Amino acid sequence: MHKFEFVDLGDLFNLASTYVPKVNPEYATDIIGVVERFERLRPVDTKFGEKNIVKFKICDARNSHYVTAWSRMAETTDRLYQDDLQKLVIVILASVKLQTFNKSVQISILPSTKVYFNLEDNVVNEFRKRLNREGYVSNDTVVPTNSVSDSVHVIETVTLKELVEKTSTKYSKMNFMCSVKIKKVQTGDTWWYDCCPKCHEKLNEFEGMFKCPNCKLTIPVTEKRYRIMIIAEDSTGVANVNLSDRAVKRLVGKSATNMVDELGEGVTKSSIPQLIMDVAEKDVTLNIAISDDNVLINSTLYNATDAYPSKNSKPSSSESVQKIEDSTLSSCGDVSYFFFENFTPYL
Repeated sequence: MHKFEFVDLGDLFNLASTYVPKVNPEYATDIIGVVERFERLRPVDTKFGEKNIVKFKICDARNSHYVTAWSRMAETTDRLYQDDLQKLVIVILASVKLQTFNKSVQISILPSTKVYFNLEDNVVNEFRKRLNREGYVSNDTVVPTNSVSDSVHVIETVTLKELVEKTSTKYSKMNFMCSVKIKKVQTGDTWWYDCCPKCHEKLNEFEGMFKCPNCKLTIPVTEKRYRIMIIAEDSTGVANVNLSDRAVKRLVGKSATNMVDELGEGVTKSSIPQLIMDVAEKDVTLNIAISDDNVLINSTLYNATDAYPSKNSKPSSSESVQKIEDSTLSSCGDVSYFFFENFTPYL
């Protein structure tokens, strides 16, 4: 069974910039994305002699990075990669080390680093479903007319007033973007729950033990996920929104499991940490999924599958990096690593 702790592509530079010392960060990171423009193994001349490289683009439908794998890692990546004409190729870079270099992100390998393409794992299936929901189509792929992507709507940005008016059944399961201000984090409910590390289903607790209703197994070590409700506001109205684990993790910068561990034995599910309460008054863009309840019974409680800075928020450091020329990429010694060049929002 595989277990990953992914960092969003849009957060790589900011996360790498926080590591001290930057030369030798202690934390390993997992990254997931869809592969575009894969260039097979080829030699290049450097001042250290001829080195093999592999280049490709990694995307998540919102952000993209150009990636160069060098030396042994390039050879491994090239050997493992296989074109798949039937579905998107999803890559996982597991247990890599983040560093900043000339205002970009260098991802070095560790003894534990592994590369997976189209891994048969639930996390890959869920990532693929998210791409489909958001209307992603690879720049490399000609989508057949009977593809699932034909029925996926491009995400539209709407106001809260317009969102409330989406009551027709044709909007069920569709996603909309809303730029809002978080006016309040609702208290009085649990802020995290225990879930199965394999299928992510909420666990049932009985006499101090956790059992997964989906896998039918007793889970000795659980994974924790956020469950937060906020009041969101824009110039047209107000709405109650449930933030998904992914959304909260992006806003606070750490997983629920890590936060619970850091808070120690005194942590309770009902006492919301200050770090979460501090998201109030932040301007964010929410990716809101219309549920059956929203259209069948006109429920005004919405679910946000993701959250990230609004366009009127201050750009992150990674959004303003300068392109590094290929001559810089060539200035390496006998080291195997990935190099993430020139972060760009995915358009």
